[in-house]
Amino acid sequence: MRALRAVIRKEFIHIRRDPRLVGYVVVLPVIVLLLFGFALRLRVDNLTVAVCDQDRTFFSSEIKSRLQQEGGLYVTEVDAPDAVRDLIWTGKAHLGLVIPPGFSRRVADNQQTTFMLLVDGTMPTLAQAALYGARVLTDEDMADRLTFDDPDHPSPAVRKNPIRLDQTVLFNPHLRDSDFFLPGTMGIVIMLVSLSLATGIVREKEQQTIEQLWATPISRLALVAGKMIPCAAVTVLDFVVALALSRWVFALPVRGSLLAVAALAALFIASVLALGTFVSVVSETQLQAHFINVFVFVVSILMSGFIFPIEAMPRWLQPVASALPMTYFLEAIRGLTLKGMPTTHLLGDFAALAAFALLFGALCTVGLKKQAA
Repeated sequence: MRALRAVIRKEFIHIRRDPRLVGYVVVLPVIVLLLFGFALRLRVDNLTVAVCDQDRTFFSSEIKSRLQQEGGLYVTEVDAPDAVRDLIWTGKAHLGLVIPPGFSRRVADNQQTTFMLLVDGTMPTLAQAALYGARVLTDEDMADRLTFDDPDHPSPAVRKNPIRLDQTVLFNPHLRDSDFFLPGTMGIVIMLVSLSLATGIVREKEQQTIEQLWATPISRLALVAGKMIPCAAVTVLDFVVALALSRWVFALPVRGSLLAVAALAALFIASVLALGTFVSVVSETQLQAHFINVFVFVVSILMSGFIFPIEAMPRWLQPVASALPMTYFLEAIRGLTLKGMPTTHLLGDFAALAAFALLFGALCTVGLKKQAA
C-alpha cells in the first residue's frame, strides 16, 4: 500500500510540474463544452428559398410573404426557373419554388395550380427543415388567404387546396443519410490517420534524438517534408480504400471528376499533415500533442458541417467553421460526389486547403528554426 501511495504521489508531481498538460486537461474540456453548448443545434432557421414568380400578382406576393413570415424561410427572387436550379446547385439556396403564370386567374376560377418545388437533398437535415417551412403552401390557412368575392354566390368561394406541389429532391432523391455522411467520413479517415501519424518531431524530442537532426546538414524544410511524406503515403492509401468502399459497398455516387476528387484529397491530406506536424513542433511531449490533436479532431467533426449544419450555429460562432480545413473539404467533396460540380466552381475550397497547407508548413519551418537556434 505504501508503494502504491508513492507511485500515485509521483504521478501527481509529474502532472503538477507540466503546466501545459494541466492546461490541456482543464482548459480544453471547458472550451469544448462551451463551444458545443452554443453551437450544436438541430433546428435551422432562415433557410434560403429561391422563388421565381412568373405571376407577379397580389396572390403570388401573399405566397412569398407567408413563406418568409410563417415558414421561417428567407426569400430571394430570381427571374427564371433555371436560375432557381442554379442557386440550389451552387448551395446558395436550400429550396426552390416556381410560381407559374396565370396562378391568380386559376385561383379566381376556383382551380388548383401546380407549383414546382425543388429541394437540395445534399444534407437531409436541411432538406427536411426546408420542406417543413414549405408546408405553409398547402395548409388550410393558405386557402383562407386566397379568398375572393364570387358574384354568382352569396358567400366567398374558397378551394380547400388551391396549390399542389410538384416536389423534386435534387442530388439525393431518397434523402439517404449515407450519401450525406460518407463523403465526410472520408475526411474523418484522413484526419484520424494524418493526426495520428504526424507526431514524428515530438517523438524525436521525447527520445532526445532531435539534437542529432540539428547536427546534420538537412534544412528545416527538408526535415518537415521528410516527416510528412511517409505519413502522406499511408493516408493516401487509406483514402483510396475509404473511397472504394463508399462507392462499391454503399453505392455512393461520384458524379464529378475522379481526378478532381484525388486533387482535393491530396490538398486536404497536405493541410492536415501540416497542421499535425505544427502541433508536433510546438508540443514538448507526445501526450501534449495527443491532447491538441484530439481537440482539433473533435471540433472538426462537430463544427465543420459533418453532422450538424453550419447554418444552425450562431452567427458569431460560424467563423470557427471557416478556420477548419475540414469545412472546405466537406463542401468540395459533397459538391463533387453528390452534385457533380466542375472544379471551377470549387476553386475557393481548393485554394483554402492549399493556403492551410502552406501556412502550417511555413509555421513548422519557422518553429523548427527557433528551436534549433
